[in-house]
Amino acid sequence: MGTAMNFIELTKNDLIGVNSIDEQHQSMAVLVNKLYDKIISPDKKIIQNYLYKLLEVVEVHFENEENLMRSTKFPGYISHKLEHDRFYKQMLTSTDRYSKGLETIGLEQLKGIKLWFFNHIELSDKKCGKYFIANGIS
Repeated sequence: MGTAMNFIELTKNDLIGVNSIDEQHQSMAVLVNKLYDKIISPDKKIIQNYLYKLLEVVEVHFENEENLMRSTKFPGYISHKLEHDRFYKQMLTSTDRYSKGLETIGLEQLKGIKLWFFNHIELSDKKCGKYFIANGIS
């Protein structure tokens, strides 16, 4: 019997090559997978906890990347930070609305997060990862 596939599965191809970033991406994936396993459950408290935990991990992660970008003078810093800010604000709004009972979190939202996550790794994080590595960060 094979194990069930996770909703988000990070492969070698999704690694940036900077340990802290790769580990944080993995933590984010684990939390989204936990949310995915729970979205059909009526237990709002559990879902809410995972959402706030995810927000926390995302915030720490974005800060880490942005600090690395600033300290290495990464040229694409501003546009990359804007992507982070937009995504974070969107997640914060959704999470708050969910906890107030104004919004549901379902497959569509998780698909949106998943899509953003992989696009962002592919189009943005890999670029700054190469740059960090070239600047002696691993």
